[in-house]
Amino acid sequence: MNCNCISKIEIKLAKRYSEELGVDASADCQSAGFSMSDNSIRVIHKTEFKIVAQAKGFTRGKLIPVISSYCPFCGKSTAEGASHG
Repeated sequence: MNCNCISKIEIKLAKRYSEELGVDASADCQSAGFSMSDNSIRVIHKTEFKIVAQAKGFTRGKLIPVISSYCPFCGKSTAEGASHG
């Protein structure tokens, strides 16, 4: 991603739950991954949707990843070459 929103949110959540629980806590975004292109690796935000249908491979549900074109937190483009912030 071209921003550091995920890192900021992880820090805020860890701090909040550490204070609330009275012990050290950590937060790790489970919806982030890596995308590799010809000459770069970047962090992406993905959301998974469970698709259930009466069809082979879908009767119990199948998780389908959807990758964001924009950061869901600050709205910056996730496209390669977009400015970092």
